[in-house]
Amino acid sequence: MRSRKSLFLVVAVLLLVPAAAFANGGWMVDARAGVGLPMGNYGDAFKSGLLLGVEASKMMSPQFAIGVDGNYVKNDVSDDNQTFLDATFGSGTEADAKLMHYGAHAKYMLSTNSESKFTPYLVGGAGIYHIKNELTPPGGATSDASESKFGVRGGVGANVMMGQRWGLGFQADYNDVMTSGSSSQFVGLSAGLHWMLTPSSSK
Repeated sequence: MRSRKSLFLVVAVLLLVPAAAFANGGWMVDARAGVGLPMGNYGDAFKSGLLLGVEASKMMSPQFAIGVDGNYVKNDVSDDNQTFLDATFGSGTEADAKLMHYGAHAKYMLSTNSESKFTPYLVGGAGIYHIKNELTPPGGATSDASESKFGVRGGVGANVMMGQRWGLGFQADYNDVMTSGSSSQFVGLSAGLHWMLTPSSSK
């Protein structure tokens, strides 16, 4: 609970930076879908699954932005884990892991050419990862276990403008969730729509 309160405080500070600091900037908004690839102990138990993500980033300068983000990842159990669950609880046992991530990030643009339609960037961030595991044996009630842990992420991305205010966004990031007694990491690969909301276009 303390880590979640700390995250909310960080997000609030980011969003309450004086407007004068953003006088020459605007917003970047991204909505993407892709795949979450579990690694470590997490990867031993679960396989790749659907990833959905949204981001809102405020430009501090032509090269630097800060913002907030959220992601949802759903992973089904690995084949080996499914075999173990079927042997333990009965054939047809269903299980999955659902992960919700809420965080703050910073982006560093690797190109400042205003005429370029292609802008690669580096991204780094931190936040809260809420992991929920569900198990449903044949003919039985669903049981679940969940925990919320602090985690960090870092990666690369690129925006490809298709019009004056919109384009396509691509991102790959490595996420390290600080769970106790196990290794919980995953790689997110996603693509989707990217919007640029400058001060003049938002009026």
